[in-house]
Amino acid sequence: MAQALIIAMFIVGIMSWSSVPAQIPIHWDISGQVDAYGSKFTGLLLLPIIALAGYTLIGLTAVFSPAQFQGRAMNALSWFRLAYVLIMAGVFGVIVADVRGANINMNYVIFPLLALMMIAIVNLLRHTNRNKSAKTAPPGGGVQV
Repeated sequence: MAQALIIAMFIVGIMSWSSVPAQIPIHWDISGQVDAYGSKFTGLLLLPIIALAGYTLIGLTAVFSPAQFQGRAMNALSWFRLAYVLIMAGVFGVIVADVRGANINMNYVIFPLLALMMIAIVNLLRHTNRNKSAKTAPPGGGVQV
């Protein structure tokens, strides 16, 4: 699903290129109102590039530390990667909607997605710590009689 979202971001960005103004919203203040504008490249292509790079780098953590990401920890890492892409896609979606005339308060998009990301982080930490403690505990759980 995450890969499909990244591909969709690139497709929408490329298809929207010719129909959006040269300056588009790229940042919102805490009240959810646009407070900075950037180029079409920044708003329509840089965000999908960052999403792809982050998705790839998060996946590489399991390659560089395979012992830490086994079983449920690997599933938790996959959910974390998806939550990351959802945040990027949510921001991208608001950018595209805004340049097409919708006035969406970013807070209604980003805060629920950040809550989802926090859940994914806690889940990931829980499972990676469980894997660590299982490997460091002596046989029998360390209880000697």
